[in-house]
Formats: sequence, structure tokens, C-alpha cells
Amino acid sequence: MNTLAKTCAMLVLSYAAIACVHSQEPSVQVSQGKLLRYQPIVDDIVIAANEAVGFSGTVLVANSKGIIYQRSIGFADKDQKVLLNSEYSFAPGSVIKEFSTVALMLLKQQGKIRYSDKVIDYISWLPDWASAITIEHLLTHTAGLGEIKFATGMQTADVIEQIKSVKKLKYLPGEGFSYGNLVVVLRALIIEKTSGQSYKNYIEENVFKAAGMKSAFARDNIEDHQPLIAFGEKPLAIDGVTAYTTALDLYLWEKALWNNTFFTKQILSAAIVKPSLGGEGRAYFDFGAYKSNSDGSLNQVWHPGTYPSHYALKSIDLDKDLFIVLLSRDGRNSTLSEIREYIINASEHKPVKFPSLWWLSAEMSSQGYKSAIKDYKSRVKSGEFIAKESELIGLGYGLNHKQELAALAIMALSVELFPQSANAYDSYAELLLMAKRYKQAKPIVKRGMAVAKKSNEQFILGRLEKMQQQIVKHTQLAKP
Repeated sequence: MNTLAKTCAMLVLSYAAIACVHSQEPSVQVSQGKLLRYQPIVDDIVIAANEAVGFSGTVLVANSKGIIYQRSIGFADKDQKVLLNSEYSFAPGSVIKEFSTVALMLLKQQGKIRYSDKVIDYISWLPDWASAITIEHLLTHTAGLGEIKFATGMQTADVIEQIKSVKKLKYLPGEGFSYGNLVVVLRALIIEKTSGQSYKNYIEENVFKAAGMKSAFARDNIEDHQPLIAFGEKPLAIDGVTAYTTALDLYLWEKALWNNTFFTKQILSAAIVKPSLGGEGRAYFDFGAYKSNSDGSLNQVWHPGTYPSHYALKSIDLDKDLFIVLLSRDGRNSTLSEIREYIINASEHKPVKFPSLWWLSAEMSSQGYKSAIKDYKSRVKSGEFIAKESELIGLGYGLNHKQELAALAIMALSVELFPQSANAYDSYAELLLMAKRYKQAKPIVKRGMAVAKKSNEQFILGRLEKMQQQIVKHTQLAKP
């Protein structure tokens, strides 16, 4: 074990429940001078992530010429007996939305559709509420539809019935933003209608094959069982929503997006940087999030995904020609953003340290969240640790479905350490409302609104105002 990994491991000796497996050797396919330095740097973080927070997944770092580093670590199965390797596929969650997005962009480029076309012209059974929805609304999550009510074994026909049962839209098309998968299924249906092929066949032949993605596949039959899928996915067969890829597939996908395989960089960039109703930094079409340089040129694009214990994060730095693909199945979503940040900092010659949140996660498992948070705050105060708001909030969301009290405590900590952050209040309030803790949420929403007004963060202010309305409505209903 290298020195950095030993240092991290010493912090978490009490975290005995995690199986530390790093027998899978890293794969280096390109050796290009200064790029060699990524190999030990990335290897350090991959091993430390496995030892500190139980990371089981695949890490790939590359440039447009080829792969610099690839390694799989941990286990592929529930019983932790089968070692994970790079041939295992994952369901990359929201990243899958890019496939239907690109398919519609291709059909538009071929003159077969227009973004302004009414959806009802392609899907005649849609209720009257769909009359004003356009294809562009589907691509930008502004149609007024919400999320699928997921259930194990669900197929496309089940989602169609959910769509038919919608009584009215959440808002008029184009006047709001609601991220979800109902619009993605409608995209798939339009692709089928326009192409004359099944969604699966169209995507695999015109999208995956064009990008060179040899292992990727779309599942449209719940009985379709592939042998090399890592444990942790939810068995579904929904057109537009269910697909599987390896890390290599996602690297080839990202390359194809930017090397004019489908359309020019100018077309792709325009679909990303146009202002989104989803907030600043969110891509206009379904390509995740982005960051621009001071001159307005596109710099970084990244896209996370969840499905439900499969996590994905793909990223490109256009200025550095740096590709990062991260896949995991261990149930800790925030690990991927932490690894990405570590690799990016290394690429910028910044000092690199293992995330202090890894220490906190391990200590929460060994001594309980209350003691661990108290110790963490003390170390932050002494300067030993540097708290990061995004890491704390990511940890809180990651814990929410399994350890609600610990998640709320982490969100409370983020507000305490970052009292001038409207985002911290917004995230804490959201989890409180999900837990139906309306009384506790009320002062958090009020303080968050004051901070958001002061910092002129209109998007977060709007979210908090809706939360306030939710609290008022609940209070009225609760009155005898």
C-alpha cells in the first residue's frame, strides 16, 4: 500500500465493516510524458476511497487520444465474493437521458422533426393537457410533468398508463422546471414514431454503434438478464430510462459528443449553454451541468446519475482535454464527486488531500453520527479539516434514504458552518419536509429566504417560497 493510502487507512482502522479489496491492477493504455503522473495520483485516491468509504466501482481517466488510467476495485455482487472488473456494466442513471436527447437532435438535424413540433402530433392518445407541449419542452424538462412512480419490474407500458392518468400539468408548458422521467419516455415514443424502429433498436444502431459503445445496451424487456451487471440496479425495462454501459462505453460516448460524430461542437455547445429554467449552470438540454471561462467559452461539462444504488459521474474539461468517468455500486453517491474534484485539483497542480468527509463517514459508522459530528466540528475549528459545503450537502442527501436522523444532522451542520449560504438552508429544509418535520422546517425556510434575498439568489428563493407554501398548507390541514 502506498504512503497516502496508508495515511488515509490509519484514520479509519475502526471501520472494520468495509472490505478493502484492491487486487485489481490499474490498466494504463496510454503513456504520454507528463500524463504519467496521473497514474500514481489517481491510484492513491481509488485505493483510499475503497478503504475509507467502501468504494466499489470503476475509475477511468483519459484524453481525446486514449485512456490514461482505468481501474475497477471492490466487489460486483451483493455477497462480496466476485471481484469487480472493467467489463461489468452499470445503469448510469440520469446520464441515460443524454441518449434520447442526442437521438432527437439527430432527427432534427435530418429534418424529420422540429423542436417546435407539438408532442400530440406524434402521440395521438395524449390527453388534452398535452396540446401545448412541444419537443423542446420535453428536452428541457419544462413540459409541466413530474416523475415516474417507480416500482420494481416496471416496463414502458406501465409508465404510459401513468401518463394517461395525469389530470393536469404542474404548470403551463415553458413556464416552470420539473426534472423527471415522464418526459423522457415521451421522447422515446416520438423517436419510435419518427424512425419506424423500436427505441431499443434505434438507440443501439444509431447512437451506441456510432459512438463505438460495444457493451452498451438498452433494456426493453424485463426478462432480459445480462450476466455482467454490477449488483445494485433496479430491474426496470422502460424505453428512454433503462440502459447499461461500462466506463469505457461512457468515455467513448463523451468522445463522440465532442468529435463531431453526431453534430458539430457548436450545435452541442448551444444546447448546453442556453439559459435553463432549472437554474444557473444547468445545461439547457439534458447534458448535466457546465462551467464557462471568464470569456464565456465552455470549459467543463459534467453529468451525475443515480439508479438506485448505481452511481455515475462523467466529466470533461475541454481546455485540458481531460475526461473522467466514475461508476460505483456501493451506495455512496458523494464519493464520485469527491474523486472527481481530487483528480481535477491534481491536473491543476493544486495540493491534493483526501476528503475529510471520508473520515467523517467512517467515524459515523464506528461511533455514531452525534459523536462523529462533534469531533468533526472540533477538527474544523482547529484547522485540521477544511469543511466544504458541497461535500456536506452531498453526504446528507446520500444518507437520507437509509439514515434519516444522520442526514438531518449533517444538513444542520452545513447550515451551522455556512450560515450565509442559501443553498445550505434550501437543502436542509428540503430534507426536513421530506421527513414531514414541518414545524422544524419553518424557521429554516424563513432564514433561508432572508439569505437568498440578501444574496439575490432568485432560483433558490423561489424554491424556498414553495416550501413555505407547503408548510402553510400542512398547518391549515392539521388544524382541528
